[in-house]
Amino acid sequence: MRFRDWEEIRKELKRVTAHLKSQPRIIAIGGTALVYYGLKGSTRYLDFVFPSQGECFWFAEALRECGFDFRKGENVWRFIDFTRDLYIDLSYGKMGDVTLSQTMFSRLKEEKINTLSIWIPLLADLFIMKACHSIDTFETDAIGDAKRIYEKISLDLVHEELRNQSEQVNEKVNRWLSEFGSSK
Repeated sequence: MRFRDWEEIRKELKRVTAHLKSQPRIIAIGGTALVYYGLKGSTRYLDFVFPSQGECFWFAEALRECGFDFRKGENVWRFIDFTRDLYIDLSYGKMGDVTLSQTMFSRLKEEKINTLSIWIPLLADLFIMKACHSIDTFETDAIGDAKRIYEKISLDLVHEELRNQSEQVNEKVNRWLSEFGSSK
């Protein structure tokens, strides 16, 4: 199954949120957020991060009630609907090496789905996440995602946010910029 626009993602989230017992703060990341911004034509995986493990657990329970099977990933909780070939990855507190900083929280955009709020990171923050991921994996689609974001952002905000991140994140983003960012 592929989600080709934000409305298709909203429909899936409405289905899942009907099973929520509590209202977690859900932050869309990765390809999910790129579809929201119109920077990716489709995504097969839905990616969400939660500020706390408890909020992640609430959403995980709702996914189980919807029939998703759980698989522990390396850095994520992966849920799979084998019938529809649908993958939902959940994490909390961090996206790989990137920490959910207070400044990132202050820049989140709210998208309402019924009574639930889904939060979308600013493109500069998504760039930091994608740059770190793509420099680790060198997956072509991850590099392409980071390049599409890079073309749309001001690096001033990226450098400002890097002050709130670890030295490892700084090194990865700067390595990405030196290797792939020369066109700007």
